[in-house]
Amino acid sequence: MPQSLATPPGFVMWRTLPQGDDPGWKRQWFGNELDAGAVFNVRGIGIREPMFNADVHRPIGTGDWLIMFFHRPARLRRGEAEPSVGANTLVLWPPGAEQFYSFGTVANVEPHSWMHVEGSWVAAQVDENRLPVGTPIVLEDDALVVATLESMMEEMTAHEVPDRIILGNHFQNWARSVARSLQTRDPQHRIPAAILAVRAHLDEHVAVLPVLDDLATIAGMSRSHLCHQFRRYFGTTISRYVVRKRMSLAERLLYDVTVRPGQIACMVGYPDIYQFSKQFKKTFGVSPTRYRRQHARANEG
Repeated sequence: MPQSLATPPGFVMWRTLPQGDDPGWKRQWFGNELDAGAVFNVRGIGIREPMFNADVHRPIGTGDWLIMFFHRPARLRRGEAEPSVGANTLVLWPPGAEQFYSFGTVANVEPHSWMHVEGSWVAAQVDENRLPVGTPIVLEDDALVVATLESMMEEMTAHEVPDRIILGNHFQNWARSVARSLQTRDPQHRIPAAILAVRAHLDEHVAVLPVLDDLATIAGMSRSHLCHQFRRYFGTTISRYVVRKRMSLAERLLYDVTVRPGQIACMVGYPDIYQFSKQFKKTFGVSPTRYRRQHARANEG
């Protein structure tokens, strides 16, 4: 258990813990200037920090994403004396959103872990993984949150220049792991078997133009409902999903120089090589032939 403190430490928001102190918890700030054009910035991290204040209320938030994990029961609603959420609760507050939280029973002891992050990468990962925003999420334990924060803290403090790609990967893996945990335990987030069956059919018959009526029959639902559900769970339309799978397969096939581009076009569902080349260039920015030449040279080097 983190060390109990008789009184809150004397610090302002952007001050870090004195070097050498080891109270059993961590807190580090890395800057107080918001960057409106940021892709991904880590502005602050706290790990198992005791909750000192009876109430924290920020009507307009903090300008960045505050992602907070409560290791013990906490109060997330104003005016209530009893905890409103149990232990192992995660909340994602987006920029500009009202924030309110407080310890459940005992000040200076109950721990919470958090990160202040900003940038388009954060929003993209939250959207892509359909993570609930502003809504309490219950996790099985704190391992997923604490391990990620420890890794991000290490990257931010152990190197003269933190690697933004490594930090972004840490955050992406964390977001995907939270999403998977929700899908496993919460029926509301679990992908229905009917939708998985449709995806499996598309993956198995990637070169065949899908017929929406046939897919609706597989799913056992109307065409419009299928389209809505597919986009809800996979974040894209059926047609775009098929194109993405075809282009991914074509990209791999191009590494085999014994297979002609025209053959690859037919293998991924494009009898017209010009239509295939147009779609490939739209996806990867270069023609299939040029893509093959570029990567052949790279492999020779």
